[in-house]
Amino acid sequence: MKRAFVVALACIILSSVPATSQTRRRSAQKRGAAPSTSFAEKQQAELRAGRERIAAQIKALTQFLYLFGNISKGIETAEQVNRNHEQTSVGMTAERIEQSKVKVKDSIRTVRAGLDQLESSFRLNPVLQSYYPKLAGVAKLGQTAESQAAANSFDQAGRSLIAAVNKLADALVALR
Repeated sequence: MKRAFVVALACIILSSVPATSQTRRRSAQKRGAAPSTSFAEKQQAELRAGRERIAAQIKALTQFLYLFGNISKGIETAEQVNRNHEQTSVGMTAERIEQSKVKVKDSIRTVRAGLDQLESSFRLNPVLQSYYPKLAGVAKLGQTAESQAAANSFDQAGRSLIAAVNKLADALVALR
């Protein structure tokens, strides 16, 4: 009887040891599953950041275009007044007109640089690369607008920037 009691006690003690090791293995498996979830979360975060960058660029461009329209119209009107040698409140000196043109050209150069940066961020990011074709060419539109502004074709430069906004809006829709 003592033997049976000792054997039963030994079985109980030995059976508790493997149970502890099984619990540890299960917790290790749970740790392995977590990185795949965080990878998906990182992808979603990258997509969200891409959408936010496009939206920010659209906002900046539309605000710029709103101001650009008035400024370019003012330059055009002032040049016409100076050509006709009229005296009005709209008239500006030739020097002031040139300063305004230079400021507009610099602003378009800054816009073009932002478009370049946005396009390259999509091209170089592995998560966003599949959406790059929708965005490709937006930097070229900025470059075209910069060239048109350098040639004092402000109306055409504005049209090129509107085409860039349209392309950005299409890319934003594709990024859903």
